[in-house]
Amino acid sequence: MDKVIVIGLDSATLDIILPMVKEGKLPNMASLMEGGSWGNLLSTTPPVTPPAWVSFMTGKNPGKHGVFDFYVPPTYGYIRPILNSKYIKAKTIWRILTDLKYRVGVINLPMTHPPEKVNGFMIPGVQYSFDGKAFSHPPELMEEIQSKFGEYRVLYGNMESLYTNDLDEFLGEWRQIFEMRRKTILYLMDNKEWDVFMPVFYSVDVMQHHFWKFFDPKHPLHNKALAGKYGGIIPEFYEMVDSVIGEVLERAPGATVVLLSDHGAGSEEEGFSVNNWLASEGFLSFRKSFSPLRKFRWPHVVYKALRRLKFPGIGWTVPMAKLKTLGAAVDPREGLNVAAFINWDKTVAYGGNHTEQGIYINLKGREPGGIVEKGTEYEELRTKIMDRLREVIDPSTGKRLEVDICRKEDVYHGPCIDDAPDIFVFMKDGKCLMQKEIYHKGFFHRAFKSSGTHRPEGMFIVKGKGVKQGNRVEGASIIDIAPTLLYMMGLAIPDDMDGHVIESAFKSEYLKEHKSASGPSADLEVSRGEGVLDGEESEKVKKALRDLGYFG
Repeated sequence: MDKVIVIGLDSATLDIILPMVKEGKLPNMASLMEGGSWGNLLSTTPPVTPPAWVSFMTGKNPGKHGVFDFYVPPTYGYIRPILNSKYIKAKTIWRILTDLKYRVGVINLPMTHPPEKVNGFMIPGVQYSFDGKAFSHPPELMEEIQSKFGEYRVLYGNMESLYTNDLDEFLGEWRQIFEMRRKTILYLMDNKEWDVFMPVFYSVDVMQHHFWKFFDPKHPLHNKALAGKYGGIIPEFYEMVDSVIGEVLERAPGATVVLLSDHGAGSEEEGFSVNNWLASEGFLSFRKSFSPLRKFRWPHVVYKALRRLKFPGIGWTVPMAKLKTLGAAVDPREGLNVAAFINWDKTVAYGGNHTEQGIYINLKGREPGGIVEKGTEYEELRTKIMDRLREVIDPSTGKRLEVDICRKEDVYHGPCIDDAPDIFVFMKDGKCLMQKEIYHKGFFHRAFKSSGTHRPEGMFIVKGKGVKQGNRVEGASIIDIAPTLLYMMGLAIPDDMDGHVIESAFKSEYLKEHKSASGPSADLEVSRGEGVLDGEESEKVKKALRDLGYFG
C-alpha cells in the first residue's frame, strides 16, 4: 500500500494561499494543486477548533460526536469545565485504522489529549496540559524527543500579545516552537514505522489572530508604522509551513497526500455584548446585589481580594507580576464569572462562550436552573429572540444589523444535539463576534484582543491515484475528508459517517473501477462525566486558552 500523508494547516485559507501561489511563494502547495484536486472546505457551525477537528477525525457532525466547544455543555453547570478527547462520542479515524492494523503517526492534532493508544504514535496538540511522559503515546516517546531536541512545547501565549503591540517575545517563542515542530516531524518520519502520517501546524492560526490588523490595510486598527514591522508575519508563516511540506513530501515520494484546514480566516473588528442585549430585551436578568462590580470599574486589588476570598463572581484577575505593565490595559471586569451575575430564576436565555457564537435557552430539565418548558414555550421563545436580533440597529450604519441566524437543528443532527446552543448567530460576515462579557456600555464595541478570527471556508488539497489534476472542487465539507481518505485507501466507510467521498475530485473511470464500500457503525459509548476535566486541571487549561485569546 502507498503511504498516506495528511497535513493539517490550522486556519489556512485560500484567500491568502492563492495570491501567494501566484507570486511563486508557496511552491510545494502549488505543486500539489497542479497535481491534484483542491478547493474550499466548509467548516462546522461555528467554524472553531474543537468541533471542526473532531468532525474531521470522525466524519460526523457535532450532533453525533458531541463536541461543540472547548467546554462541556451547561448540563454540567453554568460555570462549565473543559473537556478532553475522552469526551468524543464517536470512533476517530485513528481508532478505525488501528483496528485494521494500520500504523499511524499523529503530531499535534487538536482535541487528541489524552492520546489514544493507537497502533503507532501520537503527540497531542492544543491541549494545554503538557506534563512530560503522560502527554504522548507511547509515553516514552516524549522523553525520546526531548532528549534529542530539548523542551517540546505545543503552544505559547501571553497577555502582552493580547492587550498591547508588544509582540516580539511572542513572535520569537512561536518561531522556536515551529522549528521544534519541524525537527520532530522529520525525525519521526525518518525513525518510526508508519502507514498514515499526520502532522498539524497550528502556528498559522495564532499568527492570523494576532497579526491580521498589520497584514490587512483595511482593518480599522491598521497601523502603517507597525505594519512595516509586522505586516509580513502571516505570509512568513505560510512560507515556513510550505517549506516543511516540501521536506515531508521528499521523504515519501508517491504517497497519497491530503492537506486540509479546519476553518478559514478573516478580519475581526467588533464585539457584540449578547448578554447585555438579552437583558435589555427582557430575556435575561442580572443579580442586583452584584451589579456594582460589573457596572463600575473598581481597582484590580478589589477583584483580587474578592477572588482570594473565593467570591464566585471572579473567575480570574491579572497576575501580580503583570499588573504594573498591564493594569491599565486590562479591565478587571473581563475576569468576571458571568454566570454568577445572572439571576437564573428570571432568565430564559443567555449567551454561550465566545467560541460557540450561540445563545442557549434556559431549558427546564437541561440547565441546572432551567425555567423554560420544552415544546411550544421553547419554540416560541427561540423565534422571538431570532426576530428581535434581526431588528437590531448597527450604530455604524444606522441600518439593521447584517446577521445570519439559524436553529441548531438546521445545521446538526444526532443524539448529542440537545447539548448544542439553541441558536447560532453569524454577524457581519464574521467580522463581528458575540461576546459574553457584561461590563461594556452599549452592545457594540471595538474588538482589540484579536484582530483576526475564523471563517467557515477552510481549504483542502488531495493528490493520489485516480485524482484529477489541476482540478478545483466546489461543495466539499470537513466531514467529507475521513470517508474520502478511507476510500483512497480502499477501505470500507462506516455507514453512520455523515460525510461522503468527494467524488468530484476523482476521474470518472477511477470511480467506476473503485466502488466505495460501506462498513459497520463507528459510534462509541461514553459515560456521563468521562472526558470532563476536574476543577484544577480545568482552570489550568482555561488560563492557557485565555493567554491565546480564547475567552470562555
